Amino acid sequence: MAEKKKKKRRISKSLENFLAAPEQLQKDKEERKKALQRKKLLEAEQKRKEHDLKFKKKKPSVEDVLGDIVRVATDEVTNPFWRMKACSPKRYKTYGHYPFRIIEEMFGQFAHAKQVAELEDQPGTRKKKAARSEASRREHAARYISRVILPYEKKPDKIRKPILMLSISDIHSTFLDPFTWWVFLSCVRDLKPDIVYFNGDVYEFTEISKYPQIPGWTIPLQLELDFAREMFKQLRGIGFQGDIYIGGGNHDIDRFAMYLTQVARPLANLRSLRFDKLLELDDLGVNLIFGGTIASPAHQEHDKRGTLLFGFYRVHHGTLLGPNPAIKELKDATRSGQSAHAHRAQLAYGTTEALKGLSWMTTPAACTERAARAYIKGTSTGWQKGFGLAWLYPDGDVHQYPVITNNDRATVEGYVYEAKRPLPDPDPQRLWIKDFRP
Repeated sequence: MAEKKKKKRRISKSLENFLAAPEQLQKDKEERKKALQRKKLLEAEQKRKEHDLKFKKKKPSVEDVLGDIVRVATDEVTNPFWRMKACSPKRYKTYGHYPFRIIEEMFGQFAHAKQVAELEDQPGTRKKKAARSEASRREHAARYISRVILPYEKKPDKIRKPILMLSISDIHSTFLDPFTWWVFLSCVRDLKPDIVYFNGDVYEFTEISKYPQIPGWTIPLQLELDFAREMFKQLRGIGFQGDIYIGGGNHDIDRFAMYLTQVARPLANLRSLRFDKLLELDDLGVNLIFGGTIASPAHQEHDKRGTLLFGFYRVHHGTLLGPNPAIKELKDATRSGQSAHAHRAQLAYGTTEALKGLSWMTTPAACTERAARAYIKGTSTGWQKGFGLAWLYPDGDVHQYPVITNNDRATVEGYVYEAKRPLPDPDPQRLWIKDFRP
């Protein structure tokens, strides 16, 4: 009988509240929810006042406080995250029935109180989960290496003889320095390397760049494509039969992919606009290695930038600038390798016991300083012109150095190359390389 009377009183009270409420509150679910929240807030304030008066005689027990924390965490009216049993100190201070100082006196930190109330993991459980997370990261790294890194290797087996690689970067299309290209072709002819690697920014792509297109520096897109193809033809024309690789950079494939996604979206899915197809590289035996963009070759769209040659030598265009990019790259990669982008020649060796046998080379630019006159103030850029040379040995040892071609003179592996007379900067608005002969 007593229970029936209580239930009857509750129904009667809720009916009175409903009848007394404005018409908007009767019809609008959100308004009713706000009213309930306001009511809960007033109730919490009243409870805290009542408990403040009682604390002088009797303080609440630990279970009283824990039960109140759970109530706030699971309250459907005031907590939108009640299913996750989420409760912050601010939420408890607002809707809790006990002053927050009581929780601090009992538990020190609110996070510990939630652990005791089983709203968060216990310290032992957290350690167990952390250990599992670490094991999962190792498993993920193993899967990543097998899926992403290993496919980059030029050959699955180890090399059986020393490999000579000549690398050139930051050509920036028709801003190529004639003397640097002459020395590079001469070295390919004289040294007969196993690999020639174009390490990014072979093209400039100013016509589709987001930056201002300045007259005299804006190279027609077709001219850029023809210019690079002529470079590859000249390499094959001097009898080079080794592997030619191109790794993309921020000025070429990145700009091309950005244009497809931001400006020419309907063209982005055309197979003919894959970068390797667009450049018609297959007939010249040129391999494009550049992952991570929609313009990348098939199956490289989700790959890591750059390549790992023979499992121990890392090559990528890079993003680091400043006066000392080489040592930063070495510390990041923790293996020997090379990068470009900075237009500064550097060779750095490891400074710790673990890295002392490793080296990293940043290759100089192959372009003239005219490539920067449109956006760098002053009379000099402080760049070095040239390219890179690296010997890779079967045991993982690497001997490498940048070749400097400033002042129309270069020394490479005992060969000395000099221009008989200073070469003028060619006109970047024409296909001047077609008439150029080393």
